[in-house]
Amino acid sequence: MPAPSVTNCLRYWDLADHIQLADAIALWCGVEPAELVKLNFETQCMSAKRAALVTGLRDGRLEYEDLGLVTNHGKVFKGAPIDELLEKGRLVINKTSLRRWFEQLPFEDRPEFLFDESRQPVLPDGSDVAEMNSLRAIAVMAHMLANASPKYRHGDKPNSDAIGKAVLEMAEQVLGNSRSLASFHKKIADALRQYGPEIKVKRI
Repeated sequence: MPAPSVTNCLRYWDLADHIQLADAIALWCGVEPAELVKLNFETQCMSAKRAALVTGLRDGRLEYEDLGLVTNHGKVFKGAPIDELLEKGRLVINKTSLRRWFEQLPFEDRPEFLFDESRQPVLPDGSDVAEMNSLRAIAVMAHMLANASPKYRHGDKPNSDAIGKAVLEMAEQVLGNSRSLASFHKKIADALRQYGPEIKVKRI
């Protein structure tokens, strides 16, 4: 299996809000960190970049987080001197702070892992709140369809079966495959059952 390229891996680095010093240096040089560790070498440029970042951290111009040390009593100790954090690999740099640091450099240097705006990641949210908001949105859209056409409602309520069938038909036309949406009508029904009562729609 071919190794993933740095460019392909950047989309995953985008999802992190902090980054370790060694990883930041590798990506700054356009090298995948795992490959750099495997090669076990460091160029003069990498050493210079490391020194620049360490100076920024020591001077308080770069924000960082102490990952902490678990004590014998199960508590997490934080607050060690920055050099100890660097030595023991317990420091991660705030990526927003790192981006500002690059923007203030007296010369142009915009590493791709921080400045490729074309990626613009949408951060995933696996929380219950995200699922609730998705169901609310589905319920609202079902009411919009029911308000737009009587064929999408049953009495004065949205018809989840009719809406689900319409979605499947459109998926076949647009995507050529509707199998992943086969149970979408159940999702609509769940959304309407949970959040339909809180939606007030004036029929046209």
